Amino acid sequence: MDINQLRYFISVAQTLNFSEAARRNGLTQPSISHHISELEKQLGTRLFVRDKRSVSLTDTGRAFLPSALEIVELAHSSEMKLKKMETGRSGHLNIAGITSSSGILHRCMRAFNAEYPDISVNLFFTNGRHSTVTINEERYDVHISMKELVPSGETFNILPLESDCLCLALPADHPLCEQFRESGIDFSKLRGERFIAFSETDGPMIYKQVLSVCRARGYNPNIYCQQECAEAVAISVGAGCGIALLSANLKEVCYAENVALFPIEGEDARRDYVMAWHKNVLNPAVQLFIQTVEPMYRK
Repeated sequence: MDINQLRYFISVAQTLNFSEAARRNGLTQPSISHHISELEKQLGTRLFVRDKRSVSLTDTGRAFLPSALEIVELAHSSEMKLKKMETGRSGHLNIAGITSSSGILHRCMRAFNAEYPDISVNLFFTNGRHSTVTINEERYDVHISMKELVPSGETFNILPLESDCLCLALPADHPLCEQFRESGIDFSKLRGERFIAFSETDGPMIYKQVLSVCRARGYNPNIYCQQECAEAVAISVGAGCGIALLSANLKEVCYAENVALFPIEGEDARRDYVMAWHKNVLNPAVQLFIQTVEPMYRK
């Protein structure tokens, strides 16, 4: 007994006409009659009562019909599921991102889910030194990260996404806020302010960029404390513990109540976000994600 035999049986049972069932299946009438006879032999029972004028189901045929329909439907759904998995239209995707890329992730995932709702997406957030380790772990399919965190060489494909900049973060009630809104940032006014920095151990690249930006503007920050993540830095600033330099995107994703951000001009304050994936990635859903995201950021 095979699926085609069951399909032919269902067609005859629905039409009660061998010629019509043959036409629907692209067969000749003798061919479909042969398939039904073979099915009856395999089952050891008659499924139809046939004479020159009519065709009707036997009691056994009527009892067998629901099972045949269920088997054919299960076979069809299983076939479609496998085809979807083969093309990536069903399955899963593991994405690793950094906190400041949350807005980008939201926009990319929203577009992807609208196109491929049957693909489940798992998100993993990493920061600082853990980001570099994460990118080298092949258990993640796609990475949304800073350009400088992606290892150089021939291992990864890279798609440029968005850019933002470092901002001076002050408590919203700081006396300098009004002056900086009117005339721009004057780093000379920040001397003596307690500075909240990223941990050099946990975020060596952002730590290095922050200090470089400060020193390029003649400002040597008085580091009061170091925090291991951007959320902790933002909360500390909002609580009045000090000032900091934060990514502009973090205003969207961190608890930053009572924090005022002032963008810093200059290429050294720029932060470039990219999507990276291993060139030897096997998950077919990755290509679909790339095809969804790429038009959103095509220059």
